[in-house]
Amino acid sequence: MIVYCSDLKNDQDMIQALGSVAVPIPIPHGDVAFIGIDDDGEPLRVCIERKRIGDLASCVLTNRYLNQAQLAKEAGFQVFCLIVEGRYRPAPADGLLEIPGYDRERDRAGWKPIVPAITFSRFDQYITELEYLASIVVKHTENVRETAAVVKALWAFYQKSPDDHQSLKVFYKPKPPGVLLSKPSFIRRVASELPNVGWERSKVIAGRFPTIKAMVDADVGDWQELDGIGKKTAERIVRALRGGI
Repeated sequence: MIVYCSDLKNDQDMIQALGSVAVPIPIPHGDVAFIGIDDDGEPLRVCIERKRIGDLASCVLTNRYLNQAQLAKEAGFQVFCLIVEGRYRPAPADGLLEIPGYDRERDRAGWKPIVPAITFSRFDQYITELEYLASIVVKHTENVRETAAVVKALWAFYQKSPDDHQSLKVFYKPKPPGVLLSKPSFIRRVASELPNVGWERSKVIAGRFPTIKAMVDADVGDWQELDGIGKKTAERIVRALRGGI
């Protein structure tokens, strides 16, 4: 296992927590980067950004993290993970985002609001937006040791193509997202069951092939002409449609 880590001063604690698996280098995007495997068994470039609560809260106001992710995408990264590090909570009195700090009035450890102030609900909504709208994998840790453990778990996960993960292989398929106002075509329902296709990509397939027979008769080259389908996925689809031939 090898991951590349930012060699900046504020990432030294993470390098130490990762131990021998970390290779400190100047990386232009993110705090950790490594190579995984995509749907077709091809190299997958993964970019992990680690942000403490105050830093991420400022991103809600400046959009800085999203800009960082966009630059990383332009540089060729394909998967983006955000690790939110630190404890936080909504203030009991006003719902502002708080982190652990020194309580001067009681002369003891307590909680203090983030500066500039932001509500807990807005902060949490921002995380939901990153997950749902930007397809960014968001993890939460309380300290750098947990962050290192999450980095290792992400590395292990992305070393397998989706077909090789067994935990969620069950005897049913989830319903298509959203509310459908019309019943999907039989062709699209069949297409959604093909290897590495899913509901969203099935729409492209249904638009390309007018009949199930046309799908069965199509060769690997025909399938590769469709957006998002590489050679290995095309080969799996052809084998599935032809009964493993």
